[in-house]
Amino acid sequence: MGHAKRIRIAALFVLAGLLVQLFATVFWTPLTFVVFAAVGVPLVLVGVLLYAVTVWRVLKEKKAL
Repeated sequence: MGHAKRIRIAALFVLAGLLVQLFATVFWTPLTFVVFAAVGVPLVLVGVLLYAVTVWRVLKEKKAL
């Protein structure tokens, strides 16, 4: 899988997580807080981690690290 594709996938994870969090904060109830914390936050974290790993690999390939 190419680096650009991995970065797009990471962006989609972050976007999906932010949309879940936005929806949860519009209708704030105890259940939406659970959705915010159990679905939204992990999606954002997965996107950030995937992006960081991709950047790390690109830097290692270019011998910048």
